[in-house]
Amino acid sequence: MVGETGDKLTVVSVFFNTKLNEKVNWNLDFKAQQIEFGPEGRDYLDHKCLIDCSKLRPIPRDEINEAIKARPGIIIGKLSDEDFSLVRTQIIHSTTIKGKLKKKYGFLD
Repeated sequence: MVGETGDKLTVVSVFFNTKLNEKVNWNLDFKAQQIEFGPEGRDYLDHKCLIDCSKLRPIPRDEINEAIKARPGIIIGKLSDEDFSLVRTQIIHSTTIKGKLKKKYGFLD
C-alpha cells in the first residue's frame, strides 16, 4: 500500500514484478517508471524485482483486511522509509497517473 483516500476507506498499491513485461511497458516512458529493487537490505525479497510506478491499483480497505485475516502470510514485509520515499516520488512524477488520482490518494496537496 502506498496511499489512501482521506476517509481511509480505499488504499492504493503498486505491483512488484519479477521482470519487465515488454508487451505492457513497451516505451521509454513506461520503462522509466519501473524502480529496480534488489534483495540486499530487504528481507521481504529473495530476488531482484521491479516496482511498477506507472499505475495505481485501488483496493477497498475492507478487502485488504479480509485477505490478511484469511491468509496472514500474504504480508511479506514493509518498505523502508527510504524505499517508500523513492516509490512515492516516482508516483508523484509519473506521466501516466492522472493528477486527480494522485490528489485523491494523498500524493499531491
